[in-house]
Amino acid sequence: MVKVGRKTRSQKGGEERGYKVAILGNPNVGKSTLFTSLTSEVAHIANWPGTTIERKEGVLRFDSWKLVFVDLPGVYSLAGTSVEEKVARDFILEGDWDAILVLVDSLAPERTLYLALHALEITGKVVIALTKWDAAHSSGVHVNVEELKRALGARVVPVSAVTGEGLDELTRALLEVVREEGTKPLTVDYGQLEPAVAELEHGLKGINMRLRAPLRWIALRLLEGDGYVAEVVRRAGGEEVLGKAGELREAITKSTGVDPGEVIVSQRYRYVDSISKRAVLRREVGREAGRLERFLLSPVWGPPFSLAILLSLYLAVFALNTGFPLNLILEFAGFHEAAEALESYTLSGLVSSFFGLLADHVEASGIPEPLASFLAEGLIPGLSLVVSFLPLILTALIALSFLEDSGIGPYAAASLHKFLQRLGLSGRAVYPVLISIGCNVPAIMASRTAPDEVERKQLMVSVPFVPCQARLLVLLAFASAYFSRDPLFATLAVALSYVAAFALLGATSLLARRALGSYGAPELILELPRPHMPSLKVVWWIAWDYAEHYVKRAGLIIFGLSALLWCLTRLGPGGLAASPGESYAASLGRCLAPLAGVFGLYGSRAEIVAFAALAGLVAKETAVLSIAVYTGSADPIEALSKLELTPPQALALMVFFSTYMPCLAAIATIARESDSLEMTLTSVIWSILASLSASYAVYALASMFFT
Repeated sequence: MVKVGRKTRSQKGGEERGYKVAILGNPNVGKSTLFTSLTSEVAHIANWPGTTIERKEGVLRFDSWKLVFVDLPGVYSLAGTSVEEKVARDFILEGDWDAILVLVDSLAPERTLYLALHALEITGKVVIALTKWDAAHSSGVHVNVEELKRALGARVVPVSAVTGEGLDELTRALLEVVREEGTKPLTVDYGQLEPAVAELEHGLKGINMRLRAPLRWIALRLLEGDGYVAEVVRRAGGEEVLGKAGELREAITKSTGVDPGEVIVSQRYRYVDSISKRAVLRREVGREAGRLERFLLSPVWGPPFSLAILLSLYLAVFALNTGFPLNLILEFAGFHEAAEALESYTLSGLVSSFFGLLADHVEASGIPEPLASFLAEGLIPGLSLVVSFLPLILTALIALSFLEDSGIGPYAAASLHKFLQRLGLSGRAVYPVLISIGCNVPAIMASRTAPDEVERKQLMVSVPFVPCQARLLVLLAFASAYFSRDPLFATLAVALSYVAAFALLGATSLLARRALGSYGAPELILELPRPHMPSLKVVWWIAWDYAEHYVKRAGLIIFGLSALLWCLTRLGPGGLAASPGESYAASLGRCLAPLAGVFGLYGSRAEIVAFAALAGLVAKETAVLSIAVYTGSADPIEALSKLELTPPQALALMVFFSTYMPCLAAIATIARESDSLEMTLTSVIWSILASLSASYAVYALASMFFT
């Protein structure tokens, strides 16, 4: 038997810390299936004392932790009106568990949340698993997980024992709960009964009943007339409290005409109903396959049609937010003023303009240096970066939610699955891969759509290789500076960079899958609903929850890193740097300059390239602007030309600048989504090494053709 926090000896001879988890759920909620999926071994099978009900324990080893799961009988409440309920109640109130895992059927949350409420009123050491999550969407049931978390004050994890979705997250949630200090039970307001509850709770103080339940819960059970709890209180010497409970019950019944037990049960159901109205939405979903579904699943027409739908939707999102790719089309057509106007009046452009005016106001306000520079060029741009990404993330996630809730997304994922399997990914990876063409930040967040944790990590480290729109601007600047005389070759140079980027994405994905211990290609198990009009409420739920996480978590990291980068680029050993060459970033660039030797660059040219690579961390287009500032040229294209690169060097730098480390916002998002400093650093280091290797290969091959 595993005691609380006690170290046990594993079969391999090492030490591991063991905890016991009680699994509680209604009949037919998927408890046995989940128990089997979680436990790698059955440790003990017997009967509960004095019954014919089977008691089964299973063991899960996770990293250095050992979780022993106790499978309790399926019950609807802890009232103790049946043998099964008595077994479950006795173990919850007297057993040696460290946490309770309550299963809620995502197909019928309104009905199965009642038992979760029982457990939460007893202890805060509860994790709720929303079972059958794979079937909920296709059945037209949508559950707002974040709203459930807020309403219940507990960890809520969607899981599918069939596909394996959410099992790792569930295990981590349980480990967090058992190690968490100061957890409190849920408090439900029972209205007119509250004075009686408070009086009984006060009378129970000092009575040692040896029950693992708060005094408030015991007081409620006494008002309900629970004979088991009354007997426990009597044995502990609480006859006076029992007498008071009887008097209160009688007085409440006379004054209201309703038994207190009925009031308590009704109030719990009202509480569940209020939560369900906020967090659960149901829609009718047809089952027959139509022409659109058959077309999407066609092996010939399905993949290109799916790509066309997804790409069109995401390009519309980016056009609304940043003007991309319409701004580039206008530039190529010679309408430069129209392109600038379009960029200025997009959502991101308006946000940037506002913060630009704010920065100008700060600079003109007479605030002494270097504080004015820090505010205008450090903190305000950092805040601008966070806020300007918000509409892009929100609209991209609205598009993703629209695809998922309409049913088109799952069909597109299914049609592209076989192709993406070659990269070690499932069909769902098409969402973040396509989004990353516009911006890596929402693409990394879209990795949450992955069916398992391994693939999610694969996507977080691989999609940042895809050149976003900012990196495309860098590519076009290089192409204009060195290959403008031959439009065909300029186009091929840009295309080469994209080919190299997607090759790095595929290689990184496959290597990451192996490093994470998965060797086979992932399978995609999902139920395909009939395409239908999505619910705007559900679309908003999903999009806003993700965007809120970005603002609260990744936003803070971006803001801090932006301030740090200002210090590097604006300060030097002598204080405020008079020129970029006197800054700490330039000094760091000189230290990194030898790396540019792989492209045949040395001296001042190598320093400028290294400085530009550091400046590109804020946003990739800043890399080209920093070269212009460093060289003193007003025109970025002219500044690039001053580097006097050979065609192989220009091609190599195009590949490097389009694939190396993503911007600060993307790095911060990786850190927040993975919740792992180790994974974030590994991703950044691998990005640099892989980009250097790929760009050197391009340089070496191109040198064979250019003399």
